Amino acid sequence: MEQIDEVIQMLDSMADTGVSRIKIETSNALEEGKKKKAYHHGRCDVGSPFATGKLFDLEEE
Repeated sequence: MEQIDEVIQMLDSMADTGVSRIKIETSNALEEGKKKKAYHHGRCDVGSPFATGKLFDLEEE
């Protein structure tokens, strides 16, 4: 029950700060109790070449 309360507190605090979209994924790659945020730069930009700065077709000088 404690973990559920922690998740509710996290969601409430994010909503209080104005976060309007929240997507939660669980992962075994992170240590228990740790969290990682990904910022959304648009409708479908998270992890895209534009968001990461790794453009595959950019010609370097």
